[in-house]
Amino acid sequence: MKLQTRRVLTLGALALGAAMAGGAGAPMTMAPASTPLSATAAMRDPAGQVLGTARFVQQGMGVQVTVEVRGLTPGQHGMHVHEYGRCTPGVDEATNTIVPFGGAGGHYDPGMSKNHDDPQAPNKYGHGGDAPMLNVGADGVGRATFTTDKFSLTGMNGALNRTLVIHARPDDYKSDPAGMSGARERCGVLVRDGLTTRDYTLPGAQDFPEGVAYDARRGILYTGSAVNGTIYAINAANGVVSKFQEGGALGRQAALGLKVDARGRLWIAGGAQGTVSILTPDGMTLKVLETPKSPNPYVNDLTPAPDGNVYVTDSNRPVIFRVDRNLNLTAWLNLAGTPVKYGPGVNLNGIVPTPDGRSLLAVQTNTGELWRIDLRTKAVRRVMTGLTNGDGLLLDGRTLYVTRNKDQVVSKVSLSADYGTGQLVTEEPLRGLRFPATLAMVGGDLVVTQAQLDRNMAGIPPETPFRLTRFGKF
Repeated sequence: MKLQTRRVLTLGALALGAAMAGGAGAPMTMAPASTPLSATAAMRDPAGQVLGTARFVQQGMGVQVTVEVRGLTPGQHGMHVHEYGRCTPGVDEATNTIVPFGGAGGHYDPGMSKNHDDPQAPNKYGHGGDAPMLNVGADGVGRATFTTDKFSLTGMNGALNRTLVIHARPDDYKSDPAGMSGARERCGVLVRDGLTTRDYTLPGAQDFPEGVAYDARRGILYTGSAVNGTIYAINAANGVVSKFQEGGALGRQAALGLKVDARGRLWIAGGAQGTVSILTPDGMTLKVLETPKSPNPYVNDLTPAPDGNVYVTDSNRPVIFRVDRNLNLTAWLNLAGTPVKYGPGVNLNGIVPTPDGRSLLAVQTNTGELWRIDLRTKAVRRVMTGLTNGDGLLLDGRTLYVTRNKDQVVSKVSLSADYGTGQLVTEEPLRGLRFPATLAMVGGDLVVTQAQLDRNMAGIPPETPFRLTRFGKF
């Protein structure tokens, strides 16, 4: 049954993002803040010929779209944003046959509505990719200009690296899955303007890479699967991937936060198993540490600190654990008596030490709060709010980078000299992040995992290959 709730397509109030330029191996610079985030799609026919363009410019929380395409039959043509960034043949779910541009998948559906509707339906009722029709004149040229907040170039409805598809027939805005709009006649990938990135791709169909860590002495990036615990080693220079340790080693079924210590050992947060695993540089398991037995553990992230200890967050239990130099694990701080209040969802998550060695910073995913924890007195102070869905942290001097998984951005925060206050500077969606979880620094660049854990939790097939994306500090 179609719900008839409707809304007017609107402009938002906040201009986000800025174009970036530079190579993958060198730091990139921000364009002026007044430059709006934008993307372009070269619209191709099934033979690969470019017969038009679509331009997307971020305006607040929505996007202005301008389309001009040649060589179409006069009349109205259905037009939608589709799920995948592939203008290749593939199976069309409407006909269950292989068709041109079937590789673009079905309609983009960030609200998981599983329902085709018109361009004014809220995303919880209809596909986020549902767009106005393209009107084609007698000369075969189709033109459209509209502004929508059903999809965007950033945030939870981000459409970067997805596709705009134009169909052969009008859209009836009611029939699932595509409004009876017929064959796919034009397709273009939404490519971010003014930015160069580099992807490291993984070989597995169930990799869901959550954690990432970098061993600068060996030039190796490590990443691990949140679903099966497999650890990969990636040559940061040439991208060659090898399996460092198979999932399931000594009972490890998941790999969340990863860190490399000063001795080149890899530390792994074990999630719901409540464990911390330590691997030697040659891939052998040195030790598996178990946190106290409990019905609902969730060891999420960890970090070596200048005091020689490793500190560990648990997202379900209000405690920070500590592993000392002798690999003894103890409950270091009971958070029940602090300003940190645990509630439903993912609580304390990413954690980093401050460069002065005096404190830890930790982000609370469900509340968006950033906390400073004094290593000597254990005093806890709230640094800032507004980092909802904050996941992994990376601290570069007084600049803090925060992956915000469901929001599909990396946020840049400027911290005060004592790390006691912070201010959000900008949010960067790169070329279309897919549930970014953690990040690491490689020289002057950052590398972020695209974990897609939202798809895993919802039982939706992931986009493959899984990837980590490298980009310059911004």
